[in-house]
Amino acid sequence: MTTIRSVRVFSAAKVNALLYGILGLLVAPFILLGPGLAMLGGSSRPNGFGGAIFVAAFIPFCYAIFGFIAGALMAFIYNAIAHAVGGIEVELQVPPPTIFNPPQSVAPASALVEPPPPQVPPEIG
Repeated sequence: MTTIRSVRVFSAAKVNALLYGILGLLVAPFILLGPGLAMLGGSSRPNGFGGAIFVAAFIPFCYAIFGFIAGALMAFIYNAIAHAVGGIEVELQVPPPTIFNPPQSVAPASALVEPPPPQVPPEIG
């Protein structure tokens, strides 16, 4: 059993900001849907269409900022609680290590013969 004892606050805040920013990008087109449908319905000039465009462009940044703040706050609170009562216990399964066996080549019969001993220079004496 592995225990998550603490979470780095800035790391959690960055990840949360990115997730919320992407969520803001997904929500932004729906903000434009109301004035766009009003134009299709025959309204010559729908009220608030310029504002809707501004909000649709601005909302991913707002989501990212609030996501950063919320992520940092939640990581800070988790660290305080985990310090007091213990962290979340997680059971991890680690795959068995793979052993690399290089392919064995068959040595020719001539390679099995021992090489001759090195030549020793004659003693001068």
